Amino acid sequence: MLPLPSSAAARRSRTYFPSLPNAHQLSSIQQLLQTLRSRTRLTNLAVSLLFLLLTISIVLNVSHILSSPALPHRKPSLRFGPLRAKNGAGSSDVMLVEGWDNSATPSQIDSGVPLSIETTIERDARYKELNHLIMVPGHAIWLGHDASRAREDDDWVLEGMQKGGSVKTYIKHIEKSVEVLREDPQSLLVFSGGATRPPPSPPLPEALSYHHLATALDLFPPTPHQPHEPGAKVSVPLPLNFRTATEEYALDSYENLLFSVARFKEVSGRWPEKITVVGYGMKRRRFQNLHRAALNFPSSNFTYIGIDDEGDTTADYAGEQKYGYSPFLSSPSGCHPPLSIKRLVRNPYMRYHPYHVSCPDIVDLLEWCPPLKSGVKDDGGESEGEKFPGWLPWLDGGATDGAGKGEGKDETVWDRERW
Repeated sequence: MLPLPSSAAARRSRTYFPSLPNAHQLSSIQQLLQTLRSRTRLTNLAVSLLFLLLTISIVLNVSHILSSPALPHRKPSLRFGPLRAKNGAGSSDVMLVEGWDNSATPSQIDSGVPLSIETTIERDARYKELNHLIMVPGHAIWLGHDASRAREDDDWVLEGMQKGGSVKTYIKHIEKSVEVLREDPQSLLVFSGGATRPPPSPPLPEALSYHHLATALDLFPPTPHQPHEPGAKVSVPLPLNFRTATEEYALDSYENLLFSVARFKEVSGRWPEKITVVGYGMKRRRFQNLHRAALNFPSSNFTYIGIDDEGDTTADYAGEQKYGYSPFLSSPSGCHPPLSIKRLVRNPYMRYHPYHVSCPDIVDLLEWCPPLKSGVKDDGGESEGEKFPGWLPWLDGGATDGAGKGEGKDETVWDRERW
């Protein structure tokens, strides 16, 4: 008789751990362990444990969510004011939260600025009396220390077209602006201009270099602060150096004006009622007809003082028309090429301006980008450019020191702690 095939031979039972003795020799505990250690049962046990842990995790998370206080759903905005609860009378009650609010004044809580910043600022009461912005747009960077050499090109970071006499004009702009500052004790002078020159130029803003130069020229001596005594019959005016500030982020003329208005608000706590710009005469129409109009600032309260380079300026005016006025006529906020490309090139140090945070009332204006108007021709007249269509705080008179108080302005309220 032939032997049976090997596949039909009786197979010996094997366990997962063959070193254990036969089943009939095992104690009850060993038999249980052997059963649990079998391949199938071991996998099922692991799956069961994982499923149990998942179930416990879900139950705990659901319990935490249900026990947490519900926050109202609000549309995100860039306002940083505290959460407000509107009552039936239309007023608002501030819900104080433990933290920065403990050291904040009511006006700081209502400002809309993050209290981590606002609580570091304590303005002299006389800043509230300022209502006149004097702005000087920067054109170059002075790196010198000797004011007697400031009218020479050696200590300046200049473009090729600026060499040969333009620095004398920059000094005239500075001197004239300080003259206007002296004449009006309610004015604030702002030098405006960012760090626009790439290395090897240092990351020094144009505005700061202008301020250094004005100090070196002794145009406003570094007078110590003289605090105003409450109840005094005569208010001591703020010294000139306390009425001079820098705006260090602007990358072109439109931002010179817009950002200086925001800087005025940062320093004084209010919006300007009057604006005087001291710059090139060839840029008068650009500032008066386009930038001022874009900001919808009243023309009756806007003054431009123009001072050009000496000599023949025919080519300068032709260049301004082609590379300055016409592009801004097509793109009032400068958000389209070629103006947007200029800003990109002029920001080599990748700096971010702070005005979305410090001036939340004008966030819409800061982000305004109207469609490009192709083929727009300058009629050579005094017609105004396109205006920002929304609400602006200076349309209410300029003295507003709170956030979002103009009629027709929808106030977006947001919990500061959510940001």
